[in-house]
Amino acid sequence: MKEKILSIVEGLIKTSDIEEFMSLLKEKTAYIKKQPIDFVIASKNDITIMFELLKDFLKQKSFVPKNTFIALLLLLTFAIGKKIKRLSILKENIDSDLLIGFCIYLVEKDIQKYLELKGGNK
Repeated sequence: MKEKILSIVEGLIKTSDIEEFMSLLKEKTAYIKKQPIDFVIASKNDITIMFELLKDFLKQKSFVPKNTFIALLLLLTFAIGKKIKRLSILKENIDSDLLIGFCIYLVEKDIQKYLELKGGNK
């Protein structure tokens, strides 16, 4: 199961070194766990930009934030997975820290794309 998930992840990211990517996710989630307040403060700008992106999307002035929707779907599926027997395999085979790090990575990609389209800097 983990190999199948890794092959899907490899398809989503454009890096040849999946181990480096996994290491990056582990570092990011460790930082968030150790210093959640600092993470929220540092992410304040990203959160504001994400709301602007979603607002522009709803007004049909922006692209569809696919990565953000994928991240939300993954998190929701993971969260309700223990309630549904068929999805409980997700809880058993996926590390929650890596999933959260991966979802943050997906959202950051949408933020970067939005900033590039708007001509702003992060």
